[in-house]
Amino acid sequence: MCLKPGDILRDRYQIIGQLGEGGFARTYTAKDALGCPENPLCVVKEIEPPQSNEPDVLHRAKVQFETEAESLISLKQCSRIPSLIEHFQEQGKFYLIQEYIEGNPLNQEIGSDRQFSESEVIDLLQDILEVLDCVHKKHIIHRDIKPSNLIRCQRTGKIAVIDFGAVKGISNLAIQGGQITQTRIIGTDGYMPAEQWTNQPRFNSDIYAVGIIGIQAIAGLDIEDFLNHKKTGELVWHYSTHDRPMRKINSKLENILNQMVRYHFNDRYQSAAEVLQDLREAKLSRRESLTALHSPAPPPQQPLLPKPQRQWQDTLRVCLPIAIAGFLGLAAFLIHKVFTPKTCPLIQGDAVSCGEELLIKTSGSRLKERGINEFLNANYQSAFNLFKQSWNEEERKDPETLIYMNNALLKAKKADYYTLAVAVPISNSEGGTVNSDLAREMLRGIAHAQTEVNLGLFNSDRNNDFPGQGFLAGKAINGKGIRVIIADDANLKTEAQARASSLVKQTEILGVVGHYTSKMTVHTVDIYDKNHLVLISPGSTTEQLTEKPRKFFFRTVPRNQITAEAFKNYLTENAGQKKAVGFYCPEIQATSSLWEEFRKQFRQAGGNIFSITEFDLCKKNFNVELALQEVQRSEKTAIVLTTSHVPDAVKNAMALIKANGDRHWVVGTGGIYSQTTLETASQLQSFEKLVTSSSWHPLTAPNRTFADNARKLWGGNVNHRTALTYDATRTLIKAIEIQQQPSREGMQKTIATRNFSATGATGTIEFDANGDRQNFQPELVHIVKCRKEQFGVAFVPVKYPTAKAAGLKCD
Repeated sequence: MCLKPGDILRDRYQIIGQLGEGGFARTYTAKDALGCPENPLCVVKEIEPPQSNEPDVLHRAKVQFETEAESLISLKQCSRIPSLIEHFQEQGKFYLIQEYIEGNPLNQEIGSDRQFSESEVIDLLQDILEVLDCVHKKHIIHRDIKPSNLIRCQRTGKIAVIDFGAVKGISNLAIQGGQITQTRIIGTDGYMPAEQWTNQPRFNSDIYAVGIIGIQAIAGLDIEDFLNHKKTGELVWHYSTHDRPMRKINSKLENILNQMVRYHFNDRYQSAAEVLQDLREAKLSRRESLTALHSPAPPPQQPLLPKPQRQWQDTLRVCLPIAIAGFLGLAAFLIHKVFTPKTCPLIQGDAVSCGEELLIKTSGSRLKERGINEFLNANYQSAFNLFKQSWNEEERKDPETLIYMNNALLKAKKADYYTLAVAVPISNSEGGTVNSDLAREMLRGIAHAQTEVNLGLFNSDRNNDFPGQGFLAGKAINGKGIRVIIADDANLKTEAQARASSLVKQTEILGVVGHYTSKMTVHTVDIYDKNHLVLISPGSTTEQLTEKPRKFFFRTVPRNQITAEAFKNYLTENAGQKKAVGFYCPEIQATSSLWEEFRKQFRQAGGNIFSITEFDLCKKNFNVELALQEVQRSEKTAIVLTTSHVPDAVKNAMALIKANGDRHWVVGTGGIYSQTTLETASQLQSFEKLVTSSSWHPLTAPNRTFADNARKLWGGNVNHRTALTYDATRTLIKAIEIQQQPSREGMQKTIATRNFSATGATGTIEFDANGDRQNFQPELVHIVKCRKEQFGVAFVPVKYPTAKAAGLKCD
């Protein structure tokens, strides 16, 4: 039943009338009895529940409603978005109560009967994108940008953005193929790009919709007037008809609009901040043109005497080719300037930074934030001073700060440098929680290598307190340093692909270290390969990456086949195990790939594999008791944990280790090599049957100098992620050193050369024809008691039976 005028919700909201109705929800104006007297009106959004009787679907709807409502609450810091007053469920329906914004929807302004001026269109685009820039920084996609969801505020004349799409998706949840999915796409035909039709919206899906609105405004088009190129799918809009001539448009604005609505999301702007920067430049350029147009004309020059005809012809014969060549050269230069994105432009909000954006957000970083603001304003010496002060006083040993410190000093000294990038997961994870520890571990590796190079430029009395002075051997590359760009892939497919697309377009970048998880690397590797940019991953182990070789992909971590072989050998030869059962995340390719490889090798060695039903470590309702009951049906069965960094998988693996105690042998992948496992083991009486793998351990490190220097630089031991990221960076640095004129193509050819090698934390780094690490074995480690360690236990290589044998000082 629809709400009627006079109906009252929760003894507070009295319905005045219906505003609108769509496929997902109805909206009403209402009077808020508790609202302020000056503005008692509010908007009631009524969302229908899913048309399903399945308890799981209804539960998912409730959870999703709460999640999306929390997202709307987080937008209170963004201006020109109606604030959420309250959200609740009543009589099976979902309700959002929001601020009422008085004004007119934009669809009353846009249409075929009016064409906006260029300045009006630029203002309109800036208005909308300023709001979306804030929204996207909160990791929220609107999904339904269209004129009717944009309100011209009566009081300010600015555009407000309403009616976020994601919350409405709860009404079309259903079970299909055994899984809960959305049966309808959220969005509006004509304003949705191709990827949104497949229910894979991105941040620049919203940018596409804004671009469509901008084109409608300047061209006077209705949505039905748009055409698409039959082969490319690109939008065709700059054309004339007998009844609607297309006026001439400034080329800068036309290029901006075209890049906003490119068919493929990789070719579009990647962030609202990028579009805003280009719009500001276009606005400034237009203002300068108008100023020049209205400036007084220069005084007339004295007429020149005409030259003889023959002399004029000779001059033309000589000068014309020069003029044409000059014009073509200038045109090529201008095209390059317009269409080649700047390397590390000083903009915020694009999740790519060389010093102008705070990516790892922690408390107590006031000096660091001030340094970032100085960097953003190109005050590099001031930025360096603040970063150095932050390193010493507030976030000591923070790798992001050290990278920014290096970058700022390079710019302040006007030093020459080469540019590398690193893609790390910072702002999110597959489980939806924020955890930047893994990112910090990776950044320590690249910051260490960067500082080693730059100290060759920074060794002077003026900078004698630069980190690493006195123990890192500074060695510049042909008198040049290394600048590092950090990209946050958020461990999410859309974000990782957006970062990859951004990095490949920045032509000064010679190589990228990342991505860490196999899943993100699989999603992005072809973007790098297609654009001939070397990608070296320190953490992606899946066999899927070498099933289809890519020329520009390499990895410093051993692939799953090597780790599976180490587990198989240990269980059969050292632990005497002939039976095994596996726990993994079937939807995460890296874990399922390792389990499949182990299962194959274990059977070939004469072992038996037992199947169980409770094997999915990523299940939120993973039943530990049931899992162990299934394992115990067969005596002397080893447990193989191929876990990932998904929080649910880690939590379930820890619960399994704790419940198992020392009943069954447990071997686990690098995801188990963590402080969380040590904390879990400290609660057990015995943990003699727990073994995990690591690609590097400081006690058996081939390069002891790295281990010692890392300890001095960071104030403690680092782990295998730092070591392998350092190795990836040293590989790129070595490739740059070898080339006379380093280039992207040259980087690939150099590293792929049969006799290429670099020296890193893990020793000699070499690659085979597929880009896999050669002659490198993972280190198997176990846990020993050591009273002086944080949890009273420590990881040591399995060849050391005790902490004393490993040389640890525990008393």
